[in-house]
Amino acid sequence: MAVYKDSSNNTWRVIYRYTDWKGGRKQSSKRGFLTKWEALAWEREQLQKTVNADLNLQVFAS
Repeated sequence: MAVYKDSSNNTWRVIYRYTDWKGGRKQSSKRGFLTKWEALAWEREQLQKTVNADLNLQVFAS
């Protein structure tokens, strides 16, 4: 996971990788955050969604 400052328009960008439901690795990004804190909060939220989805799949697989 990474948060970068985009110097051309003074905004922040998040790039993150995750594993989809088929087991494949994916990369995604979102840009346009006004502060670094907003970018980090959005990144944490996405990671939490991924963890919750993994836990839900493991419950159904059992």
